[in-house]
Amino acid sequence: MARRRLATVRDLHMKKRTQQGFTLVELLVAMALAMVIMAAIFKTFKSQQDSYIIQDQVVAMQQNLRGAMYVLTKDLQLAGHGVNFDRNQRTLNWDDRGATEAARPLIYAGDNVSETGILSGTDTLTIVKANRDFWRELTPGESATAGTGSSAVISLANRCLDSGNTTPDLNDSTKKYGLLIKNDLRAADFFEVNSASGDINPPGGLTNNYTAGDIITRADIVIYRVNSSGDLVRKNLGNDLGYQTIAENIDNLQFSYVLNSGSETNNPNTNPGLVRAVKVFMLGRTAHTHRGFKDPDTYTMANASVSPGDGYRRKLMCSTVKTRNIGLTE
Repeated sequence: MARRRLATVRDLHMKKRTQQGFTLVELLVAMALAMVIMAAIFKTFKSQQDSYIIQDQVVAMQQNLRGAMYVLTKDLQLAGHGVNFDRNQRTLNWDDRGATEAARPLIYAGDNVSETGILSGTDTLTIVKANRDFWRELTPGESATAGTGSSAVISLANRCLDSGNTTPDLNDSTKKYGLLIKNDLRAADFFEVNSASGDINPPGGLTNNYTAGDIITRADIVIYRVNSSGDLVRKNLGNDLGYQTIAENIDNLQFSYVLNSGSETNNPNTNPGLVRAVKVFMLGRTAHTHRGFKDPDTYTMANASVSPGDGYRRKLMCSTVKTRNIGLTE
């Protein structure tokens, strides 16, 4: 009987010991180890997440720059198309900056501009070209007489330059710039439609007479600039649809012009007919800063130099574009 009681007491004691929980010290040690492990896991996850985010932003920045460079290159390759046969100075607000300039209708440059609405220290560029989609030959009875102001009149039955269109391609408001080209390509005249009746008003006047068989086309005046928000924008005065964003997050835009002598200039406005190529420098950045990163580089572009020293990742894209049409008549 005593042995049975002793066994029962021993069993109760063992059962009590097996039902005991962790001590406070054991809990604290376990929690500390868990926090260390979780901190290491979170740090690894955060590092990988940051790397993924910045790589995604870098790819977006590169695609942004490539797309903008493609559009700009296409326009530059057509600079002077048709208008290279016009060797006259035409007074116009070529760069949409509020003042008129006497220039030959090829390209017009703004060097390190510092004006309201334009990102300070960036270049602007105006490209003039014939519109390849809206043109036709003058028909019998149509003519344009050399002269100034309203004495240079062309009769356009419906102002439509492409077949099958009923909307005028030339008017005296939004689509008022055109080009007259001799059919033997010996000369051309850039002009502006002056009134609804068909008067054309090239400052300085038409220098040639135009008759049936000669070409009339709408002219494009394409302006590139970086606005104060850092967006590369494009506007065509030929259709006056306003500025449209080509690329975002652009820190700088610079142009250098290679002349027929091989030398370079930052402002070819005195004689744009000598330009044979344009060097384009476009500095873009990511949309957001990178934690713990500071840009150490200095970016040199034409006659500009930028040392940001902030947390954005950047890429400088450079391209040399030959102006295929400028200089054909030089």
